[in-house]
Amino acid sequence: MGSVYKEGEMKILFIMAKEPYTHDFNTLIRLSETALNRGHKVKIFFISNGVYCLLKNEIKELKEKGADIYYCSHNTTQRGVKPEDFAESNSTYGLSKMIKEVDKVIMLS
Repeated sequence: MGSVYKEGEMKILFIMAKEPYTHDFNTLIRLSETALNRGHKVKIFFISNGVYCLLKNEIKELKEKGADIYYCSHNTTQRGVKPEDFAESNSTYGLSKMIKEVDKVIMLS
């Protein structure tokens, strides 16, 4: 799954904690697409009410464009959200490890 780090490539982690019917959702989509189009590595982690975003087609499309999609399994269980296979189950501990591995973290909450 890991790609070779290229000069000029940035590793960006978006943390999304807002539901999909907010301006933050549109911001997440636009920023992620722009970063992917510029050749950056994009990871998106959904927590809290952000796990509802996993039900939107736009997130699956970001995965198809090269983004890595993760979610907090505890939050999906709490909210009864059943993510599709394109997203990977994780935890806040896994999130803390991801934060150390990236160049930039953008929190949308």
